[in-house]
Amino acid sequence: MHSQDRPDTRPSAQPSARKQGELPRAEQRPVPADGATEQLHVCFNCASELVYPLDWCEEGLRHWRIVLRCPECESRREGVFEQTCVEQLDDELDRASSTLLGDLRRMTHANMSEEAAFFIKALDADLIVPSDF
Repeated sequence: MHSQDRPDTRPSAQPSARKQGELPRAEQRPVPADGATEQLHVCFNCASELVYPLDWCEEGLRHWRIVLRCPECESRREGVFEQTCVEQLDDELDRASSTLLGDLRRMTHANMSEEAAFFIKALDADLIVPSDF
């Protein structure tokens, strides 16, 4: 996961200090001891699958400290997670980004097709004249 690939993230060596008026962060959560990998994209509070990282930094060779935010319930949590969990989060974020880009392409195409159809109808009805340009 590279911060420069995500415009809404701010990598730093230290998590940012809490500012006045900012929502309090949830307590830090330890890495699960049972070997199960957490699904970091799922909110611990409301079970939304839209959780994304706000900030992260390395904590040793195979661990990352990450601040996560849920856009639906505004919950935040900070924890130290194993590399495998972080890689799964990165894969999920890539998948979700691809889905969003696909939806954007389809919507853009539909909107442009509709605009072109209106323009053609206006041309056929002589509603557009050279002085319009």
